[in-house]
Amino acid sequence: MREDVAKTISSALVSEPKLVSTRRKDWRHKLGHYSMFAAVPAMVVSHLPEMVSEAATKTDEHVAKQDVKDPRRLSSAGRSRSLLKRQSMFRLPHQRGNFSILAALSGNDDCPGQIIPGGTYTATAPYTDSGNTTSANDTVNSLYSFYYGAYETSGPDQIYTFILTDRGLNPQIKVSSTSNTYRPVIYILEGGTSGSCPAGTKNEEVYSVSVAYSDSNGIATLDALQYLPLNVPLHLFVDGLHNDAMGAGPYTVRIQDVTLAPEVCVTANPIDCTNFFVSQHYQDFLNRQPDLTGFAHWTNEITQCGENAQCIELKRINTSAAFFVSIEFQQTGYLIYRSYAAAFGPTRIGTTVPLTRSEFMPDVQRVAQGIVVGANGWEAQLEANKTAYFNEFVQRPNFAAAYPSTMSAFEFVDALNANAGNALTMSERDQLAIDLIGGTKTRAQVFQAVVENAQFTYAHFNRAFVLMQYFGYLKRDPNAAPDNSFAGYNYWLAKLEQFGGNYIQAEMVKAFISSGEYRKRFGPQ
Repeated sequence: MREDVAKTISSALVSEPKLVSTRRKDWRHKLGHYSMFAAVPAMVVSHLPEMVSEAATKTDEHVAKQDVKDPRRLSSAGRSRSLLKRQSMFRLPHQRGNFSILAALSGNDDCPGQIIPGGTYTATAPYTDSGNTTSANDTVNSLYSFYYGAYETSGPDQIYTFILTDRGLNPQIKVSSTSNTYRPVIYILEGGTSGSCPAGTKNEEVYSVSVAYSDSNGIATLDALQYLPLNVPLHLFVDGLHNDAMGAGPYTVRIQDVTLAPEVCVTANPIDCTNFFVSQHYQDFLNRQPDLTGFAHWTNEITQCGENAQCIELKRINTSAAFFVSIEFQQTGYLIYRSYAAAFGPTRIGTTVPLTRSEFMPDVQRVAQGIVVGANGWEAQLEANKTAYFNEFVQRPNFAAAYPSTMSAFEFVDALNANAGNALTMSERDQLAIDLIGGTKTRAQVFQAVVENAQFTYAHFNRAFVLMQYFGYLKRDPNAAPDNSFAGYNYWLAKLEQFGGNYIQAEMVKAFISSGEYRKRFGPQ
């Protein structure tokens, strides 16, 4: 985001909900699909200047009335390994206990391995390297692959680490033995909880995302690179199946038709790496892989801090919050929240929230399907998705039971309006009922009109913001274990409202992304 555009956003102090739509269109024009802040309701937008100025000078303090320890400085610029060794002690109010920490990396042949330089490697200009597994560490004892099942990997190995950002039509990794006896097997482990690089721990049954065996000529070729995840640390192991002469030897590695990131961040917990952090937010909040331009923008927002830990912490918090307030999430995830609130009341679940995560996830995936804000035709695709969603929603048995066909048009609108906190004006209410009677609007269209009402959208923003901290970051309902009640949700809602929606002052986003529960999704705390 350019500095002049950022200043435009910060100075756009919206004081009335009805101005949100106008501001959103203006910012969307300025920012294109970077417009993460274009859907910010008035209560958040108006606080952006204070958020930036306060957080830039704020020192670590105890959070008022929280039974937590201070967070240590967040160190994840991706340019210094020492800066990436942060292990947070931050706890959400309900959390207690200690979390195990993996042993420090050790050994010449353990992760992160040899870093492959960033760049685009083609068939005519591939990445090549020569190595020898003789006398190397036996880092992994056994492996599990979805396609090959479990097998032993008792030969020593050499490791290469890289981040894949793009691939061409024929991406390939090939390891050729230069020995008459050595027969390599190569496999790739993904950084993160599903197949963490074992770092010499001798872990067994590690999940392998891709594997290739040597042929009779001593060549192992990995072609299925289209299944590898983008923008996360990947570790290529050059190994052998045996401990005898066939288990180790010299080799040549060749990689082609791929684009690799210029920097690789490898830490005990990959969420401390900027690339992984941003990529995970696309998956957690937008249910998709990052588009290259947006990914580059948000990673740059953080890495431009260099090694300034305070700047990094602020940028990570604001980047994280930006995914919730983005056009894309507001028109998908927040739309689903409001649909359940308008249909069945905002306190349907445990007298506190309108829906569960198990209800939320399939609906948001349906509405968000094929949507990348800024891509050609995204607005038309979004409207088509929403139309199909609301048409299907009103046919659901629970909706039909709550709004039987015997209800008059005015009764139907009034029931929805009551759940929406009487957000409709009298003229809006009358017009929707008249449209329904006259056949110019269907039940689904009237329902959508209530869900998308500006006052209703404005009124529930904080409630949805808190709920999505649980759905997105912790992947659970707020009353699930370890909370087992809505006490945590109520705590953060009260605190966010205490500070008028200012998530920086409320320290809400900071608390969730620094919490042990969130960090344990990806590695040690």
